[in-house]
Amino acid sequence: MNTKASSVLLMIFELLAVILVIYLVISISEAYGSSLTVQKINAAEEMRMMIDTLVGIPDDALVQYPKNLSLFTLTLTNDAIAIYQSTEPQNLWVMRSITLPKNHVAEGTVGNISQVCLEKKHKKIILRACTP
Repeated sequence: MNTKASSVLLMIFELLAVILVIYLVISISEAYGSSLTVQKINAAEEMRMMIDTLVGIPDDALVQYPKNLSLFTLTLTNDAIAIYQSTEPQNLWVMRSITLPKNHVAEGTVGNISQVCLEKKHKKIILRACTP
């Protein structure tokens, strides 16, 4: 076989292999970026930061979470915020611990609600559905 033809044929196969690898990397990274686990992790971290901010505010306040959380159930306790789907086992829940100052209380559970709010009343932080 002609060496020039075989080198062109080899280059075509290498190019196809590179295109296939690039496609696989992009499709896998897109799947991870849009997965529900990533959404739960991001929401839990953002809620934890919102709680920390509310604790630092001297007056009462109400904060609405800016994204739709209708796919999840959220539970707030004095120790942690948990975000999960109602049908999944507890080992798949995303939990972030929170630290509250002395005399502060955190509570609330919402499920499949699109608009979620955190409200601070005196020294109590309440997770609840937002009312229009």
